[in-house]
Amino acid sequence: MLPIPNLDDRMFEQMVLEARKSIPKLYPEWTDENEHDPGITLLELMSWMTEMQQYYLNRVTERSERKFLKLLGIRQRDAVSAVCEASFSGVQQPLVLPQGTPLQAMEQRFETLQSVQLVPGGLEKVIVRTETAAGDFTSNNHAQIAYYAFGPMPRKGAHLYLGFDRALPANTEISLYFKMFERYPVAIGKPDPAASQSSSAMIASAKVGWTFAGADQDGQSESWLPIEEVGDGTAHLSQSGEIKLRISSEMKPIALYPADDRSRYWLCCTLEEDGYELSPKIEKISLNVVQAAEQETFSEVTSWASTGEPDQSFEVSSHLAFNGLHTVQVQDEQGRWRDWHTVASLQSCGPDDRCCELQQDSARRTTRLRFGDGAHGLIPPQGTQRVRLIAYPAAFDHARYIGSSKGLPWQSFEVSRGIVYKPGSMLLQVGYRPRGEDSVVWEDWQAVDDFDNSKSTDRHYVYDAAAGTIRFGNNEAGLTPPKSVEPNIRFIRLQAGGGARGNVKEGLVTGFTDIAGVSVTNAFPAQGGQEAETLDQAKLRVLRELAAPTRAVTAEDYEAIAKATPGLRVARVKAIPLYKPGMRDYPKVKAPAQMTVAVVPYSESDQPKASAGFLQTIQQHLERYRLLTTELHVIPAAYIKVTVHAVVVMEPKYKNDQRQIVQQLRMLLQPMDHGQGAEGWRFGRSVYKGDIYGVISRLRGVLYVQDIWLDAEGTGFHKDQVGDIHIAPYALVYSGNHEVETISQTDL
Repeated sequence: MLPIPNLDDRMFEQMVLEARKSIPKLYPEWTDENEHDPGITLLELMSWMTEMQQYYLNRVTERSERKFLKLLGIRQRDAVSAVCEASFSGVQQPLVLPQGTPLQAMEQRFETLQSVQLVPGGLEKVIVRTETAAGDFTSNNHAQIAYYAFGPMPRKGAHLYLGFDRALPANTEISLYFKMFERYPVAIGKPDPAASQSSSAMIASAKVGWTFAGADQDGQSESWLPIEEVGDGTAHLSQSGEIKLRISSEMKPIALYPADDRSRYWLCCTLEEDGYELSPKIEKISLNVVQAAEQETFSEVTSWASTGEPDQSFEVSSHLAFNGLHTVQVQDEQGRWRDWHTVASLQSCGPDDRCCELQQDSARRTTRLRFGDGAHGLIPPQGTQRVRLIAYPAAFDHARYIGSSKGLPWQSFEVSRGIVYKPGSMLLQVGYRPRGEDSVVWEDWQAVDDFDNSKSTDRHYVYDAAAGTIRFGNNEAGLTPPKSVEPNIRFIRLQAGGGARGNVKEGLVTGFTDIAGVSVTNAFPAQGGQEAETLDQAKLRVLRELAAPTRAVTAEDYEAIAKATPGLRVARVKAIPLYKPGMRDYPKVKAPAQMTVAVVPYSESDQPKASAGFLQTIQQHLERYRLLTTELHVIPAAYIKVTVHAVVVMEPKYKNDQRQIVQQLRMLLQPMDHGQGAEGWRFGRSVYKGDIYGVISRLRGVLYVQDIWLDAEGTGFHKDQVGDIHIAPYALVYSGNHEVETISQTDL
């Protein structure tokens, strides 16, 4: 960081003294330098003004720092809501839990983030069967003790069986949540918010398939039938997430070893294609789980596109839409929103009436809007996002109006008393009556951080969370809302929440009153809640983000970006410029415009091998950053097995201590750091006999090394005349079965 100079480095007395000393040289005729002289008074005045100017120039206020951050494209982050997985039990019949259903964790309010189909049933047994063993891990699943989904060494054909106490309903979406063990030394790459969903999608390393125990086509013999997979958020059990399944026919109970005490209803997950870098380890499998966030929604908006055809209908599954009050809006050809009223039947509406039917399905907990055909009710004009349903609780009906505009510049309105809203969730409308019309039209206004870039026609406002106010512009920087005698400024979308207080412990999300007999809990703590970013935190983040590569130009850029691949645990990366796979005599011979990236996944194996999906995911991620003229290759690291044969002369009492020598050699010749203090062998580094001499000679009891020779197995290496082993630039070494012979000094 550049040093900050001190601009306030001259005091008032110093400036007056310097000015008085210059008088004899500049103006010899000026002889009266006493305090009563007007010239001295002017010198003191100018010195005082200069000192004040220096003082303010030397100050960098918070406002200035925020402007500097804005120049760098950085804004302070808002508070983030904590998220947990809420699991429901006691369900006696299939029912839908709509999005936004409120939950309670002591004083904290949570809301479900999506709609979920709750089905009756409980998970009674969890069985893992491989080629060599079968185990019952039900107690592990209940106690949340991690267990392998397909054994420690997953092979094709391994099975994970889930036994339920009753048949799961057919032709119904069933949600299973898998909480995977994730506390590994290498963290998983975080998603890039700037990347599109398709470009950042993770390609699974293995493939699983789902079946269920049912009856054959004749309905007689038992059979394992395929299941329709609606969605898989786990990437084939590679990460925590939700799997949605749909069973096509009735389940049949069977007895399955080793849980053959009685018949149960089974789902089976089969490993169809192996290739996991890290064997999937499960902490808990849960039925009827949905993600919930610490937040409170005061008003929400659901929008649809209109085709302009008669008898259009739109449906939404939302707690507020089902239980709250409603305002229906349709956008006219001028881009203004008009409130339409709801009626019991469209037959009572005329051709020019702005009306629609609002119907609710209590079984599915959905809300449906139906519009007219031109004879009974107007038809919404064609266009995207032309129809809206605004839903809000009855208690917020009056509070959603924040006031009426006086038509003056810099108007400010108080919007919260002790509540901090999410700026990203705000959508504000300002209404006015056009000339010659009786009805009010509404226009959307956008929230901005400040009015620096706002023009006189921009409908912008600023939300000050600290003061709890909404501020409008002055018709030069931001438009001023039109004057109105009635309240004409209202929220149509508003949400509060966020902060570290939402990171509640497990088992605290228990408040749920929507459905009698159904209870809720969170098996794991809520995570991710963060307070709003302070100015100091934002400045530190700037330093980190400026240092992070945004383009892959140098080899270091490629390595840093590959390590941060979303969804993967990348342990080691080596970028090899001007190298193309299959080349010989590198680096003497180089390939222009080529970049090869060798990767090592995190694994519990001594030779971590990247699967095709792992390599494709990294390649797909790097393609967004590479230069257009660079051809990119992502390859797995190669492994060379190195075996050391040594004859070591020891002190007599350490003669039989070969184990410490072998242990040190294994720590030296390993591709990864397994927590033993070693860094892992460097890519492409030759194995010199001098390295082995040095490691052994430093050990306790070693007098000297009498002889050493090295053996190697693998491809792409060569052994020179002195016995050193030279490997390819994308290769690493691992230990073989070292043979160490120790000789006592007294035996020589």
